[in-house]
Amino acid sequence: MLNKVLTLSIMVIFAFSMIAFAGDKPEYVGASKCKSCHKAEKNGAQFPKWSERKHSKAYETLKTDDAKKKAEVMDVKDPLKDEKCLSCHTTAYGAKNLAKSYKIEEGVTCEACHGAGSMYKKSSIMKDHKKSVEAGMFAKADEKVCANCHKKDTPGHDGKFTTYEKEVKKIAHPVPTENDRRKK
Repeated sequence: MLNKVLTLSIMVIFAFSMIAFAGDKPEYVGASKCKSCHKAEKNGAQFPKWSERKHSKAYETLKTDDAKKKAEVMDVKDPLKDEKCLSCHTTAYGAKNLAKSYKIEEGVTCEACHGAGSMYKKSSIMKDHKKSVEAGMFAKADEKVCANCHKKDTPGHDGKFTTYEKEVKKIAHPVPTENDRRKK
């Protein structure tokens, strides 16, 4: 009897710990959740900069005739449904940890470079750089992250990506030093 109670108790504790652990996995929340804090010019206007650039339109490009031609070369029937296209033209394709606010149509978002944002999106965390990194934010994507999609050998793609050093400058979006409220 004691063994059964002990076994049941261990199983209950294990089940609750698994539920708690599952809740600790960060979710992809989508660029719309970043917008409210990252749109102001005084803070670097990261959201407007992103929305004016190609990453924000990456999903939309899959609807074009050009995408259909590239899809043929890659033996893809529908670029809007195929992993070969969606894995690079969206953020978190195939991930299960998606918040309700996540929208595939947003293309390649902040979270493609900075990681799933649910754990660090609060301003109380974002104001402290150390806390935001501890909560799962990547301060900056490295060359390996970019190389996952920006390959020179993708069939049908012209390889306009030159070098990481040159390309990362094109998407730079720093917080102006004089307005940086983050604790370092």
